[in-house]
Amino acid sequence: MHARGVRDQAHIRKSEYLRRDSCHVNMTFTTESLTVDEQTRRRLFTDARSPLAFADEPVSPAVIEAAYDLIKWGPTSNNSMPLRLAIADSDWARTVVVDAATAGNRPKVASAPTVLVVAADADYHEFSHVTAPGVAGLRERLAGMPEQRLTTARENTWVQLGYLVVGLRAMGLAVRPMTGFDMTAISDALFGDNAWNAQAVLTVGYPAANGEDGTAPRAGRPAWDDAARVL
Repeated sequence: MHARGVRDQAHIRKSEYLRRDSCHVNMTFTTESLTVDEQTRRRLFTDARSPLAFADEPVSPAVIEAAYDLIKWGPTSNNSMPLRLAIADSDWARTVVVDAATAGNRPKVASAPTVLVVAADADYHEFSHVTAPGVAGLRERLAGMPEQRLTTARENTWVQLGYLVVGLRAMGLAVRPMTGFDMTAISDALFGDNAWNAQAVLTVGYPAANGEDGTAPRAGRPAWDDAARVL
């Protein structure tokens, strides 16, 4: 085998970090390719969970804003940047989200310190003077393409949602992303005056003490060989 191939195979073996072994999960990880420290890696990825319970501590909207100001620099298709956030802070807004949830999700939303509704803005082109100032006439061209804008908004909001989860964790928060809601009902109630379309709900708070976040023992993840192909 070519020397580079040998190195690649070795790297694959080292990088695989979650695999089931009988009834427990073995976690192995190499840091030789990482440019972040171990504490950061653990906080953002390998130790982070999707909790059912949080610390009894409020989350300031300023912390959510700081997370957004961090993740808004992540790439999207043509710099569309369609993700929008609504913090369900009032009793009315929280009730809208709870009432739109499936039965299993209602107590999770009702008890969370902070509830975020993640929405896709189909009118993202209205900000093209900010996000694409060098593209002349972009706003006018996209104005006549409502179906394409909606598709672009939804797809790229989910891209940004991944950034958002990591960004919130970087602020020291724990996050549980959820679907299982009547998104149309949420959109109609919260966003009836604009083109935002609800896509997901995040429950957010500061982490509970060890063993008190309501999560089960950590499950495995598909290994590299099951999740990727070199074609």
